[in-house]
Amino acid sequence: MEEAFSFFSHAWPLMLAAFAAGTVDSMGGGGGLITVPALLNMGVPPLFLLGTNKTISAFGSLPALLRYRKARLLPNLGWKIWAFLGLSCAAFSAVGAFVSQYEAFLDRISLIVPLMLVFVMGFMVKKWFFDAHPATELAMDSPKALMTKIAGPGSFLSIGGISFYDGLLGPGTGAFFMNFLEHHGVRTLTANAATKVFNLSSNVGALIFFVAMGKNLWLFGLSGAFCYALGNYLGAGFVIKRGQNLVRAVVLIVVSILLLRYLYRYIQSIGMI
Repeated sequence: MEEAFSFFSHAWPLMLAAFAAGTVDSMGGGGGLITVPALLNMGVPPLFLLGTNKTISAFGSLPALLRYRKARLLPNLGWKIWAFLGLSCAAFSAVGAFVSQYEAFLDRISLIVPLMLVFVMGFMVKKWFFDAHPATELAMDSPKALMTKIAGPGSFLSIGGISFYDGLLGPGTGAFFMNFLEHHGVRTLTANAATKVFNLSSNVGALIFFVAMGKNLWLFGLSGAFCYALGNYLGAGFVIKRGQNLVRAVVLIVVSILLLRYLYRYIQSIGMI
């Protein structure tokens, strides 16, 4: 009982962050912008940082995919095509996870991750507040139209490259998938549904590698995943379009505070202040 109380007294900031991250993820990606700095501020060692975050995002993003499937919003490409796309994303992501464990990368991850988060946050600000979202984009593409738009080796390599990044670092992957699909003319609703398949597959591919290598903290990962899943499920219901900008502004402020706090601690630890 005391051990459980001690764990929750230490993990509750991560659980709150994971709930917020799931809500943000339900709007088109970006949940890792919150979970990764939350884990950094908790002092999770670099060796376990990426694996623990993958536990949160892999299990936590499943409800969104199931919701799309139940509502029949997922394009009916047939199980063979979805299996090929999913396994491809998982394979590329596993390679990224493998590369992330090189000593040269791990030695610099404490600085690489927050710098990458700043870049991803800039990308998300552009996508959230400055990109146009015409109402006509809410229509659903047919399976044939979707395949026509993303067919070709260039698109396959782009999907593979985003999946590789997901295994290597991860934050913003869902938004990158969404941006790639919309850039190719895929309508927003179709892009959001397809993104859930790509993102879940790449999450699982990286997670399998990290689990096999023993590089995740299960208690933090699973408790965060539960709250992430709850936020992901509820977020689709109560975050309406008029309220998204307010929610995103709050997320932007919270992420900025978390990043600044971590960067201050990092600079302090290396004796610069």
